[in-house]
Amino acid sequence: MTDQVQQMSCTLFRAAWKKAGCKRDLWEKIRGVFHLIAVDSMEMLYRVILLGAQKISGRFLLDTS
Repeated sequence: MTDQVQQMSCTLFRAAWKKAGCKRDLWEKIRGVFHLIAVDSMEMLYRVILLGAQKISGRFLLDTS
């Protein structure tokens, strides 16, 4: 249900979904981002997927665990 709400109301979600190609690939990208970095918000998560981590460097910490 969360993705359905995002799908209807969040332009960043829709842009990330379009870039990923399909929802399955989008969720894989989301999981990958969570494994690599700590994100402050869903907005940051979608921006990492859209722009890449280097484009928004300094706004997140690397997960060193």
